[in-house]
Amino acid sequence: MKSFRWFLLAALSLLMVFPLPAQAQSGGPGETAGPPPVHEHIVAPGETLFSIARRYGTTVDAIAHANGIADPSQIFSGQRLVIPGALGPVDAWTAHIVRPGETLAGIARQYGLDWQTVALANHLVNPTLLAVGQVVRIPTGQEKATGALHAVQPGETLFHVAFRYGVSFWDLLAANWTDRPPVALSGQWLLVPGARPTWMPSPFQKIDVTPIPARQGDALTVIVHTTKPVILEGRLFDRAVPFAEENGVYYAYIGVHAFTEPGLYEMTLTAATEGETATVTVAVRVEDGGYGHERIDVPPSRARLLDAAVIAAERQRLREVRALFTPQRYWRGPFRLPVEAAVSSYFGTRRSYNGGPYNSYHEGVDFDIGAGAKVYAPADGVVVLAEPLAVRGNAVVIDHGWGVLTGYWHLSRIEVTVGQRVRAGDVIGRVGNTGLSTGAHLHWDFWVGGINVNGLRWVAADGPGAVPERAGAP
Repeated sequence: MKSFRWFLLAALSLLMVFPLPAQAQSGGPGETAGPPPVHEHIVAPGETLFSIARRYGTTVDAIAHANGIADPSQIFSGQRLVIPGALGPVDAWTAHIVRPGETLAGIARQYGLDWQTVALANHLVNPTLLAVGQVVRIPTGQEKATGALHAVQPGETLFHVAFRYGVSFWDLLAANWTDRPPVALSGQWLLVPGARPTWMPSPFQKIDVTPIPARQGDALTVIVHTTKPVILEGRLFDRAVPFAEENGVYYAYIGVHAFTEPGLYEMTLTAATEGETATVTVAVRVEDGGYGHERIDVPPSRARLLDAAVIAAERQRLREVRALFTPQRYWRGPFRLPVEAAVSSYFGTRRSYNGGPYNSYHEGVDFDIGAGAKVYAPADGVVVLAEPLAVRGNAVVIDHGWGVLTGYWHLSRIEVTVGQRVRAGDVIGRVGNTGLSTGAHLHWDFWVGGINVNGLRWVAADGPGAVPERAGAP
């Protein structure tokens, strides 16, 4: 009885928040009685409770409660978990990745389904809350009907819609009515067979956001095409998002902090021209980064460097530098590694110093390499800091443009000066053991929009650094 009341409440909520025209309504699932399905899952290496919950369309809290797990971060490979209310593993469904501008109704129509079927299959109480990059599971066994969902605007005719999407007038007519179309079309939703949604408010033409979904420590790339030059502003994570223009296309890089709470966030983009302003809202989903833990034991001779006042003063000095936004882009293509050496500590690892709480994280990447080794610039840029610091030792910071900066700590020697233009592969210093360091190594910081991110992602051939070179026309 309890499950029936839950279903009735969910169904009523769906009807209240997302009404559709009568012809779009049809019988949905949920008519069979019985308890929600239960699955058993064996934890694989590298999995987290968050990724398992996402795979089965349930929540971390539900799995933790069903298995008596007090700390959701403490699961292990080979552990058997009961998954209450699971939708089933992802290979039992067709996975649809939500794109900017898509709605639940539009997605359902693409697969020949009604929106209630898809909403109930994904446990969506509020179908309007979809995020770019979200995985929507489509029940298998259904033939996909590709197309776009178009809302008819005042003054539009079927000929206008067919011409706009490049489809046959007769195909458009047959896809929506078995009889003659209604006289009043304004406000009607039409399925446009063989097309994909392309409409955005002028002057927006196309918006790309990658990666989707984003993980803690990622750098989001936002590429905006417009029909004319605009003043473009954005906002995400309660921070302003500055854009740079190159060849008529607008780019922004947004750092996702390593401690950003997994969940759904709203990004707003506003384009202004003379006499015209338009705003688009894009939902961004952030996932857990799956970072591990490590303990750092600082020798007594350097324990003074853990003093809060010393750390705060140095952070303020770096804050002045990493907030730089240069509208010119210096780099071209993927970054290179600053040294050729093994990684001894990865970005994002949660850290405890001298047995204290794990309330900090590794802000960069450590390379295991001997003192005196050459450190190279990973990409073109301008040196904006070259000086000794208390905690980070001898330090260098390079501005690569567009809010992207890199830092190099614990150097034994600095071989560049502030204001110097460097090229990828130039020697900027030597590996050392200065500052708060327990041995010779290179610590490499990577900042995007003032936020520390994982620099190793920028080295990949398909990483953020390569995006401007492969960003095509709309």
